[in-house]
Amino acid sequence: MSESKKFLKALGKNIDKHRKAKGISFQEMAYRCDIEKSNLVKMTSQGENITSLTLFKISQGLEIPLKIIFDFKY
Repeated sequence: MSESKKFLKALGKNIDKHRKAKGISFQEMAYRCDIEKSNLVKMTSQGENITSLTLFKISQGLEIPLKIIFDFKY
């Protein structure tokens, strides 16, 4: 697996960790972030690339600073 794919999977895992910690379902998070649920699942579970605007929407939806989204090791 490439380094970039490892990074994206770890990023998605970290986002999902924060979603679960707040008790938010995929459906609710998709609504809060104005993202299709299927795309959210791909980003958090399959390591699909995430744009900077989408990361901003996710941080707003989870009510956490962007820097928290990037606070992980891969």
